[in-house]
Amino acid sequence: MTVETVAPYTLPVVRRLITSHTPEGKGTIHRDEKVESYLSPIKGCRITPLWTTTESPAINSEQTLDGAGLAPDRMHIVSTNGSHIGAFDVAPGLEVPTHRTSTLDYIILVNGELTSVMEDGTESILTPGDIVIQRGTQHKWENRGTTWARFIAVLVDAKPVELVNKEGENVVLKEGWA
Repeated sequence: MTVETVAPYTLPVVRRLITSHTPEGKGTIHRDEKVESYLSPIKGCRITPLWTTTESPAINSEQTLDGAGLAPDRMHIVSTNGSHIGAFDVAPGLEVPTHRTSTLDYIILVNGELTSVMEDGTESILTPGDIVIQRGTQHKWENRGTTWARFIAVLVDAKPVELVNKEGENVVLKEGWA
């Protein structure tokens, strides 16, 4: 399927509950709302930003209730020194190009089927309920199925991967698109 013939978008709008505290310190639901996705810079992909923090540990005081309005500052998905959670939707027949982020990601596939393709060629087909712990690796996502796929990802800012290569040299792996 080419970008020009992307399948109609059929996934439901994401519902977000934000909790908080009453003046007496009791837990309460602060906001219960639907969050619309937007077209990603990657054709055939949609992003629903759900919450962003700008520091770690995060502050859960009332003054931080703007996390729904904050935007990641790197690659549309990474928050420097903080975290970001979002829903990421990939159209059938399309792929998210190879990339690396300097983050620790917790990824849960909730709709459709998605193939995780690693830089060395290894791959794994994911089905709803599967979880990926992405540790700053170069990878891409392919939707080889016939329906839209959605994964929820929590990206926690991390130090860039450092390793010693075959020549014994220290190497820092940079984030970005391949």
